[in-house]
Amino acid sequence: MKKSYDRSVDILVVIFILLSLIISSFALASTEEAESKVKRVFEQIESSLSSLKSKNEFTKTNIRTELTKYFLPEVNSQYFSYKVLNKNLPKISKELKVEFVTELTSQLINTYSHLLTKYNDESISVGRGVLSKSGKIAMVNLTIVGKNKSNKAVVKLLKSSDENWKFFDIVVEGISLIDTKQAEINSSINKLGVEATLQHLKEINSRNITPS
Repeated sequence: MKKSYDRSVDILVVIFILLSLIISSFALASTEEAESKVKRVFEQIESSLSSLKSKNEFTKTNIRTELTKYFLPEVNSQYFSYKVLNKNLPKISKELKVEFVTELTSQLINTYSHLLTKYNDESISVGRGVLSKSGKIAMVNLTIVGKNKSNKAVVKLLKSSDENWKFFDIVVEGISLIDTKQAEINSSINKLGVEATLQHLKEINSRNITPS
């Protein structure tokens, strides 16, 4: 009887180890997919910025065009926008939510465009990724290496229903883009209301799209 019990325990241990290995290999594969996505996208951006500089076409408008081409298709715009709107979502009608997604996505690209106007041939090194407990969010480390200093960043991606990874946030030196925008929008809605805040975003985006 004891031998039978021991065999049952041994079988359970083997099953547990096998399941652990399967889960571990699955998590590794998922982080590798996210890391690969980040590397591919940022290599495209880095290459396009270098090309603009070499052709003396390094303007905010051209940077925005390159980001719209290479970065925007890889962003989960709705998730980003809804995270920014946060507690204000219940106050906003379905129609206005669509408009907010459009304007906040434009703000996202404008923010990146502004930051990248300071690009000075820095290189971007993609590090290891970490999965959330749910396996739906990946956080991938970046190191932005410049001539005089390096900056650390973390890119956050969400796994979509089609198993594709999409960007939704970046944290640079501990500062999250979503948190920053969320504070701005909360403050604006509290002061101006929903529709006035949307109009204000449209005006800002209209000015930023003006060629420079």
